[in-house]
Amino acid sequence: MPAIVPPAFATSTHVRLEPGIDLDAQRTVTATLMRLDPERLLAPFRREAGLAHADTYPGWESDGLDGHTAGHVLSAASALAAGGDAAAATLVRTLVDGIRECQLAAGTGYVGGVPDGEALWDELRAGRVDAGAFHLNGRWVPLYNLHKILAGLIDAAEFTADPEARAARDELGAWWLRVAADLDDTTFDRILECEFGGMTEAFARLALVTGDSAHLRLARRFARRGLVEPLAAGRDELDGLHANTQIPVAVGFATIERATRALAPELLPEVEAREGAAARVFFDRVARHRSAAIGGDSVREHFPSGFASMFIAREGPESCNTHNMVKLAAELHLLTGDDAYLLWAERARANHLRSAQHPEHGGLVYFTPQRPGHYRVYSPEAEGFWCCMGSGFEAQARHAALVYSQAADEVRVNAFVPSRARFEAVRLVLAVDDAGDASVVHATLEVEAEHRARVGVLIPDWVDGDAVVTMDAASRRVPAGTRAVVEVDAGSTVVRFALPRRLRIERPADGSEWAWIVDGPDVLAQRIPDDDIAYRGSGARMGHIATGPLRPLAQTPVLAPDALDGAVRRGPGRVRVRAADGRHVELEPFSGIHDARYTVSWPIALASVAERRAALEAIDAASLGLEARTRDLVTFGEQQPESDHGLTASDEHTGVDGDTRWRRTHGTITLALRDWSGTADSLRLWWLGGDEDARLRVTVGDAVVLDEAVPSGSPSRARDVPLHLEPGTVDLTVRIDGAGLATPRLRELRLLAAASDR
Repeated sequence: MPAIVPPAFATSTHVRLEPGIDLDAQRTVTATLMRLDPERLLAPFRREAGLAHADTYPGWESDGLDGHTAGHVLSAASALAAGGDAAAATLVRTLVDGIRECQLAAGTGYVGGVPDGEALWDELRAGRVDAGAFHLNGRWVPLYNLHKILAGLIDAAEFTADPEARAARDELGAWWLRVAADLDDTTFDRILECEFGGMTEAFARLALVTGDSAHLRLARRFARRGLVEPLAAGRDELDGLHANTQIPVAVGFATIERATRALAPELLPEVEAREGAAARVFFDRVARHRSAAIGGDSVREHFPSGFASMFIAREGPESCNTHNMVKLAAELHLLTGDDAYLLWAERARANHLRSAQHPEHGGLVYFTPQRPGHYRVYSPEAEGFWCCMGSGFEAQARHAALVYSQAADEVRVNAFVPSRARFEAVRLVLAVDDAGDASVVHATLEVEAEHRARVGVLIPDWVDGDAVVTMDAASRRVPAGTRAVVEVDAGSTVVRFALPRRLRIERPADGSEWAWIVDGPDVLAQRIPDDDIAYRGSGARMGHIATGPLRPLAQTPVLAPDALDGAVRRGPGRVRVRAADGRHVELEPFSGIHDARYTVSWPIALASVAERRAALEAIDAASLGLEARTRDLVTFGEQQPESDHGLTASDEHTGVDGDTRWRRTHGTITLALRDWSGTADSLRLWWLGGDEDARLRVTVGDAVVLDEAVPSGSPSRARDVPLHLEPGTVDLTVRIDGAGLATPRLRELRLLAAASDR
C-alpha cells in the first residue's frame, strides 16, 4: 500500500478573508482586542514576578484565573498578525515583551499569573497534593491557567517568528521538563485529577516545533489514563464528566500521534492503539452522538447521558467546547486525510462559533441554550473574562484556518468561505454568492497557476444531491461530500459551482422527540423579539448565564415528521414551515439572530400531537414554578457553579451517579449565596441516597438550620429548610459539615422565596 501523504493546512500568512460575514467577524474581534489594555492583561504576571504593575482586570482575572486571558489574546492576536494585521502584530510584541520581562525577573524559566503560582510546585515536589476536580492546593485550575500562556507563546513563535516569543516558550518548556522530572508518576497522576487544560496538546506541539522528544514524553504523561484507556478500548464513559476538561486532552491525543510519526516512529504502533485510537473514538462519540445540530455539546458544562436535558436547560452547549472540537477535527484530518472531519468542523464553525460573537459590540457567548424560547447573553466590555471570552477571541480570529490545505501535488479548497490564498505556484480567489437564489448557493473559484496544477474542491455534505461544476463551458455533476478535482493549465482559469441547498429535519442521536431544521449550511431558528431582556451580561457572578424568565415549553409549536413537505422558501436560508397545529413559523439562519429570544430546536410528534404537548406541559409543571422561586442555586460537583459561589471544602470527595454530579466532605464546605430580591425564606438541599452512615449539619450565618442523621441505605431526598432572615437580606454564608461524620453526597442547594418572580 502506498504511503499516505498527510495534508497540511495553509498558514495564516498565505490566506486572506474576502468581504463577507467571516471577514466582518474577524474585524469585530480585532477591534475588541485593540480595546484591551495590555498592561492590565500583564498585571498578574508582573505581580507574581515582584514587578510594579497596573490594576488587574476584574472577573475571572481577579478570582484565581489571573493571567489566563493574556494567553488567549496572544494566540488570537498572533493569528491575526500572521494575516497581515499590523495592530495585532504590535499587540503581540507588547505582550511577549512583558511576559519575557517577568520570566527573566523570576530567573527560573517559570512565568504565570497564578496567585502564588511558583510556590505551588515547591509544595507538589514536597508531596503536598490536595487535588479536587477544579482546585489544586487551593488554586483554581492552575495548570489550565498556565496552559493558556504556554499555548500563547507557542502560537506567537509559530505565527510571528518573534525571537523573544521563541525564547520565552523554550525556557518555559524547559522549566516544565525540570519540574515534571521531580514528580513521580503517582504524584503526577494525582495532580491530573484537577483540570489541566490543553497541556497534552501543548507539549506535543512543542515537540513538533522543537524536535525534542522530551516534550513528547511529557505530553504522554499528560494523557490521563482515566480518559485514554476506556476510549482506546472503544468505550464511551463520558456521561457526567465536565466536557471541556476532556476535549482539550483529546485534542492532545491526536497531536501526540502526529508528533510520534515525526519524532519517534518506533512508538507509532503503541501510540496509534492508545492515544490515536482514543482521539478517534472521542470525536465520534461527541460529534456524532452527543452534539446538537449547531455542533455544540454539553449541558451546564457536562456531558449528559442523553439529549432530553439539553432541550430544557438554560445552560446549553458551551462555546469553549465547540472551539476545541473544531481543533480536534482539524488534527484528525491531518492524521487521516478524511474529509468528514472538515465537513463537521465547518458546520460547527459557521453555526455555533461564528454566531457566538455579537456583530456590533463584539461580546462573546458562553452558553447557547437549545431550550425553545430562551436566549443568550454576551460578555461585557472589559469585564467577566470568562473562559469562553478567551477561546472566543481565538475562534473569531481563525475563520480562515481550515479553508485551504495541500496534500501531495494537490491544492485543496475545504470550505466555501470568501477568501484568497497564495501557494508557491498557485493563487486562488474564492467568491460566494448566497444572497440571490433561495435554493442554490453559487460560488466562483479563480485559479492562477504558473504551471499545470491540480485543485481539489470539497463539495459540502449539505448539497442536495450533486453540485454542478462548470469550467471552460463544460459542466459536470459532483456528489455531495466528495471532491471536485480540477486540472488547470498555466495561466488563469475560472471554475463555477452551483450548490443546491438540502432542506431537512435532523434528529438527536438518541432518538429524543426533538428536531432541528437545517437548510443547506444553515441551522434555522425562529426569532422571538423581547425588549425586556438584558442581552449584555455583566461581570458579576453568574453574569454569563441567561437567568431571565423561561418560556413554557408547551407554547412551542410542535412539528410533525412531515413538517417540511409544504415548506416555502422566502429567501436564502429563510423558510416558512407549518406546525402540527396549523401555525406558520418563519425561520432564518440561527447564526444571524442576536439580541432576541429564539427557538432553534423543536418538539416533534412521532405519534400523537396531543400526547407530545401533554408531555411538554408536564415538564413545565415540574420545573417552571421552582425556577421562578429560585433566587440562587449551587449544583455541587460542577466547576463553574461552585467557583461562582466561592465554594471551599476540606477533606472533600466528588463523583458522578448517572448524569448527577455530587460532592461530600469529611470536613467543612463553605459557600456564599446571594438573593438579589431580598425575599428568600428557605433553602432546599438535595442529596443522594445514603451509601454510608452520614450526618448533615447546615449553618447559615451563626444559626444551625438543619442537623440530622442520614443512615446508610436511606433514599435520595430534597429537604426544604425554613430560614428566619432579616427583611432585605442579600448575602448569606452557608457552612455544611457532617458533625464528625461524612456528609451525604450533596447534589444541589437552592435559595428559595415563597413567591414567583414572574
